[in-house]
Formats: sequence, structure tokens, C-alpha cells
Amino acid sequence: MSQAAATVIDFTLHRKRKQAQQQGRLLWAMYAQQAGFATQPASVAATAAKAPRHA
Repeated sequence: MSQAAATVIDFTLHRKRKQAQQQGRLLWAMYAQQAGFATQPASVAATAAKAPRHA
């Protein structure tokens, strides 16, 4: 296998993996909501993760 072939991204596999991750997050959020756990929407969690923390 050449170096160029080793660095090629398999976009189909990448897309399937991302879709599976997204579906897993959605299923977990639905489960948590039905179980009565307090959950944050993904957009809030992502914003909180990116926000700078002040000590």
C-alpha cells in the first residue's frame, strides 16, 4: 500500500460512524428524559464545553 492510499479517508465509514454517534446521543437523551433525569440539550452542552472558565 502506498503512502497516499494510507492517508485517504473513507468518507462512507466516517459518515456511518458519525451517524451512529448522533443516534446514540439521541437515544440516550430520550432514555434519560423518560427516566426523569435532567438533561441538557446538545447545543447547550457544546457551548458550555467551549466557554472559557474563569478561576
